[in-house]
Amino acid sequence: MAEEKRETIKIHVEFGENRLDFEGSPEEAVRALLAFLQNAYPAYEMARRLTLTVDLEELLKSLEGVLAFTPEGPVILAGRERLERGLSIRELILLHLVKAYVGFRLGKLPRESLSVDELLKATGGKVGAVAGRLSEMVSEELIERLGRAEYKITTYGVKHFLESILPKVRSLLEEG
Repeated sequence: MAEEKRETIKIHVEFGENRLDFEGSPEEAVRALLAFLQNAYPAYEMARRLTLTVDLEELLKSLEGVLAFTPEGPVILAGRERLERGLSIRELILLHLVKAYVGFRLGKLPRESLSVDELLKATGGKVGAVAGRLSEMVSEELIERLGRAEYKITTYGVKHFLESILPKVRSLLEEG
């Protein structure tokens, strides 16, 4: 039986009188460093509370049963017809941009963005409707325009998706 290699990170940090020497998994190292900073620099905790980030592990847990990865790529586990009937064009766009975001983060897709053509195909929407919603969502900072006809979801967009759209997608899945 081959021994599995475990990745470890070594950290040495000094801040004033405080010191941290730590060795462990990447996840444990990040937690140890954050705890050290919170103790050594209390204002860091306040800044952390004001910073919006996406915890990929939590995002993946929340998408369990909604999104899956096949050899061909990521798929949404609710039928297209049901999604198009139950979600607005805006919601469909964000759902597919979250799919691209996660697929890219997991190394399953080459990029985290989708073109307008890909969004048209994925949502089944008409050009004018999709273009209008994209423009609105860029203004609301839910998505970002990367170049000509290329869009990605923002951190704020992921938060909005998790709070407002994912519950609707789950209810569509429960309908059977």
